[in-house]
Amino acid sequence: MPTDRWSSVLVALGALCVTASVPAQKLPWPMVITREALAADPQSAYLVSVLNLLAREAEGRADDELSSFYFDVLATQLAFVGEHARATQASDEAYGAVAARPNAPEGADPVAGYQALPAIDALVERARDRQLVMINEEHGSSMQRAFANQLLEPLRAIGFTYLAVETLSDDDMPALRTRGYPVHATGTYSRDPLFGDLIRRALALGYTVVAYEPGPDVLRPRPDDLTPIDATNRRERGQAENIFARTLAKDPDAKVLVFGGRDHIAEVRDGQWKPMGGVLADLSGLDPLTIDLFNMVEHSAPEFEHWAFKAVTAAARTADGPVVLLADGGKLWTGKPGVIDISVFHPRTKIEHGRPDWVQMNGMRKAVKLALPAFDHPVLLQAFVAGDGSDAVLLDQVILWPGIPQPALLLRPGAYVVRVVDRDGTERHRTTTRVP
Repeated sequence: MPTDRWSSVLVALGALCVTASVPAQKLPWPMVITREALAADPQSAYLVSVLNLLAREAEGRADDELSSFYFDVLATQLAFVGEHARATQASDEAYGAVAARPNAPEGADPVAGYQALPAIDALVERARDRQLVMINEEHGSSMQRAFANQLLEPLRAIGFTYLAVETLSDDDMPALRTRGYPVHATGTYSRDPLFGDLIRRALALGYTVVAYEPGPDVLRPRPDDLTPIDATNRRERGQAENIFARTLAKDPDAKVLVFGGRDHIAEVRDGQWKPMGGVLADLSGLDPLTIDLFNMVEHSAPEFEHWAFKAVTAAARTADGPVVLLADGGKLWTGKPGVIDISVFHPRTKIEHGRPDWVQMNGMRKAVKLALPAFDHPVLLQAFVAGDGSDAVLLDQVILWPGIPQPALLLRPGAYVVRVVDRDGTERHRTTTRVP
């Protein structure tokens, strides 16, 4: 069960998903920074948010009440602009004190007898006879979004037709399905280019994409709340009820993929905390396949990493990509027995073309490096799908820092408009390119 501090963070993050209806003056200042930047110019807001948040890091760190939330918002914004290492460090600043990693069991290595299997193939095989599959992500990272994108096509091939996504706004759903790509009003975390591309590809593959985040009336603390967990549980139940009503209740034979944040997918029934995963299982009467994507990953320091992740990566079992671990009896290993069915182990990030290797999504994206003018201040290099509207979530972007070698854009085949923009929204360079 989450601690009270963790519960408070969950409530705050729930509010982050529905800030469109909350007056800016009632928001914590890290959210005010990002919201004001977004209102001024959604496309340059990525750079403005990062630079303005970094400028107030000392203040955020010194505020005991706000520190975890500040670093969580900072991690999210850094992930949006491809700053994976810095986003990981910010996430660890946010949750290092409340996300204690378990100690390794004494004696022999308990994962030594397991066989490493390529994760995508193994997960798809186990999803074949399930109607409900739930996967999760870390909001301050794009890694799980890139991995989930690779699951879309093989799951669609075995009959999955719904993709339920936590961050989406109900208001934009009809337009999203018609338009075929997300815009800045589509959601909060979907402004991440890799998250936006996940939604874009799901629509192109024929998924019905549904939102499930409840509104502010559910999230807002109430006078009769006894503990912070009460508001959290309202949110969890609201999520589960929305998913069920919008998928399985109207289409009982449907196969549904749920993409949720962090521990919402947990299959917990007992205790004070009632997460969405357990509630949805009870509502649907189904046994979901729950897959953890965000715990067995690298961190900014070894003390934040799970012992099993360190053991598996040290043994080079992830040398060829993400894996799951299979025992002789056919059981897949999980770091959370009875709570989540399967854990996916991600390799440690390698830098290729100046970018994390996983952004290439196993060959789905290709490196594109263009000749650009030099800049003596940070600017944002952005790639938009040609023909999209001006408010579209772009396909890729990186900050160009003075004195740092220019990283490549990583793009899927297609035509793109590429530009360089300043923090004040001034466009410094524009060109077009096509990826074969």
